[in-house]
Amino acid sequence: MCKHCKFVVARTDRNLQAVGRMSDLVDIPTPLQLGVTGRWAGEPFVVDGRVQIDRANAPGAPWQEHFITFPNSGRWCWVASAQGRWYSTSEVALPPGGLPPYSALRPGAQIHLQGYGAFTVAEVGRRRVVAGEGEMPSVAAPGVVTGYADIGGPNGAFGTLDYGDGQSIPPKLYIGRQIDPAVMQLDSGAPVQPAEAQVTAVSCPTCGGNLPLAAPGTTERIVCRYCGTASDLRQGALVALGQAPKPPIEPYIPLGAQGQLRGNRVICIGFVVRGCTVEGERYRWREYLLYAGPRVGYLWLMEEDGAWQFVTPIPPGEVRVGAGADYRGQQYVYRQSVSAEVEYVVGEFYWKVEIGERVRATEYEGPGGKVSVEEAPTEVTHSFCEPMSGQEIAGAFNIQVAPPALSGGQGSSVASVLVVIVIILVIIFLIALSDCSCGGGGGGFIGPSFGGGK
Repeated sequence: MCKHCKFVVARTDRNLQAVGRMSDLVDIPTPLQLGVTGRWAGEPFVVDGRVQIDRANAPGAPWQEHFITFPNSGRWCWVASAQGRWYSTSEVALPPGGLPPYSALRPGAQIHLQGYGAFTVAEVGRRRVVAGEGEMPSVAAPGVVTGYADIGGPNGAFGTLDYGDGQSIPPKLYIGRQIDPAVMQLDSGAPVQPAEAQVTAVSCPTCGGNLPLAAPGTTERIVCRYCGTASDLRQGALVALGQAPKPPIEPYIPLGAQGQLRGNRVICIGFVVRGCTVEGERYRWREYLLYAGPRVGYLWLMEEDGAWQFVTPIPPGEVRVGAGADYRGQQYVYRQSVSAEVEYVVGEFYWKVEIGERVRATEYEGPGGKVSVEEAPTEVTHSFCEPMSGQEIAGAFNIQVAPPALSGGQGSSVASVLVVIVIILVIIFLIALSDCSCGGGGGGFIGPSFGGGK
């Protein structure tokens, strides 16, 4: 990729051929700059190239992948990071019969690649190259849309099925695994990934409010806590999209609050109110997005009626879902499945969150907590939810202990039960008065039974 004219130049067996012009690189912070050298588990490596890619249906939020070569052995790999997790993959031979049909893939499906094992489909989408630099193996021409699917397997296995453009770009298979970036030691002595987030700030394009930015490399959307303006982060600045209604209650954990939680320094960067309708009744709960720095990534806290859950992501290949869920050799029993909808949102998020966004959320109960599976049209995410006390959360963030249940028109199931109990007591009282006045005796009252659920 020519650094002067931005053209992608393909080297053939006869000459050089220009195939397209790149956009300017987006300023995504990375220690793996072009030409950086170091050692990977003791073996010398060089960063020979970098490419930036975005989803065809969500332009303006690119991620980047680094092309790394090992001069001593002649091998190479791609390295990418997403949501605090790092991955290394290399091109391998296609399995006999080729890749599974792209149209047959769906998030959460189990596939078997002969010679490589079983995998879970994590995401299915279409992408395009938008920018790049340096030298690297063949990549799609700038702007050409190609289909892909990310897959995960046991013990951190990871891969990408690259379906090409259906014409000049053939399908390819990349297999590797999730890695600890500490395996890469840069010759400069700089850390590949700092241990903690370095909070900066951006200004709301509507009200000018000062908004902390904890993860500039992965943040895609910010909703202003002051005026509700939703903005996308582009080239280090916010681009306003429109107004979003502010949540009807203030977050119990203030946005920007920092604390120590389960051995991690975390920052509360986002607040979401989600709800679902079950048998005609609306249930709501609240979720807090925490950023634990580049080495750990994102965590969640969920609160419903004063009960808290600590939510950590699970690689898709670590969970097998059928009638129940198998996680780390333990069995989890199906509990419920609902259509969860975003009702209110404020703060900083690693995806283009929108009010009205829906996912199919399914829970499985078992040892130590619940396995949660959230399915969207193009991807599936898995997480583990374990109970956590309000006292622990209050101590972690040095804030006042929350009451056992929140009020404020949130439609909690506890509040609904209390209302019904009051009605029952009134009815019993009226029956008692009637018995006294009419001299009747006997008779019983059978009250309704109450069921819980999100």
